[in-house]
Amino acid sequence: MSEKVIYVGRLDVDDQNFHGAALIAGTGEVIEFKCRPNTKGLVNQLQNLKTKFKDFDFKICYEATYIGFTLQRDLIE
Repeated sequence: MSEKVIYVGRLDVDDQNFHGAALIAGTGEVIEFKCRPNTKGLVNQLQNLKTKFKDFDFKICYEATYIGFTLQRDLIE
């Protein structure tokens, strides 16, 4: 039985884009993505992944800079 978890990491945040990668546990498949550099852009990208992988849990880590900390607070809201 494969683990139904997708790890989203390498969230690199800059003024141009947010860059991320998702690792599907169990298969090792990596999905890279980028989106507009705002919370709405990232949430849309994560919702697209969730639509494709409905039964999976998501675990997300972020870049530890002032932009990453702000983004993390926005995502919690």
